[in-house]
Amino acid sequence: MKRVVATGKTVEEAITSALVRLGVTRAEATVRVISEPVKGILGFIGGKDAEVEVTVNPSPPEAAKAFLTDLLSQMGIEAVVHLRSNETAEEGTAVLNIVCDEADLSTVIGRHGAVLDALQYLVNVSANKDKEHYVKFYLDAGDYRERRRKGLERMAEQAANRAVRTRRPVTMESMPAADRKVIHTYLQSRVDVSTSSEGVDPHRKVVVSPVGRSRPGSRGERTSGRFERNLQ
Repeated sequence: MKRVVATGKTVEEAITSALVRLGVTRAEATVRVISEPVKGILGFIGGKDAEVEVTVNPSPPEAAKAFLTDLLSQMGIEAVVHLRSNETAEEGTAVLNIVCDEADLSTVIGRHGAVLDALQYLVNVSANKDKEHYVKFYLDAGDYRERRRKGLERMAEQAANRAVRTRRPVTMESMPAADRKVIHTYLQSRVDVSTSSEGVDPHRKVVVSPVGRSRPGSRGERTSGRFERNLQ
C-alpha cells in the first residue's frame, strides 16, 4: 500500500500535502494523525508542525487478492491469486483465479464447488467492506467453473432427452442455486421440455418435464419451456 508522512502548520494542511503527493482524494485514503501542531513560545520559538500518515486505501480487487491469499495460507495452502481483468461476466464483476498445487485443488474446490463457493462469499464480503463501488467477485481454480458448467450441461441434455423419450418428468440431483441456473439457462432454448425447481435448499432439485405432460400430483413451480427467472 502507498503511504506517506507529511507535516504542516495544521493537521488539514499536512493531510492536503500528503494527498497531493499521493495523487488521491480524501475518500480514497486513510489518515492517521501522528502529532498535533504545538505552538511555540511567542508564537514561533519551539513550535512544532502537525504530522500525519496518509495511506491509500486498497481497491476492491487488491483487497480481495490480499484477503484470499491470507485465507488460503491459514488453510495451509500456498497459492497465487491472479485477477482476470479481461474476464468479467458483466459490468462490475471480476474473476479471481487461484493457482496452487494439483494436490490442493480438491481442498480448494470441495464437493461440487462448495468450498470454492464459500471462499467466494467471504471474499465478496471482505473486499467490499466500506467500499463505495461494489465489485462482485467470482472465484475459480483449475478451470473448475468451466468444467462444472460443461458437466451440468451434459447432465441437462441427458435429462431432457430421457424426459422426451419416456414422456415422464426427470428429477435431477439436488444442487445449489448457481448450478440450477445453469440447467435452466441451458434448456430454455428447447421447446420440447420445461424445467421447474422443487424442494427446499440445500435439497432443492431441478425437474425436467416433457412439454404437454404435467408432473403427477405436483404443484411445484413450472416454466413455460423458457427460462425460469425467479425459481433458482
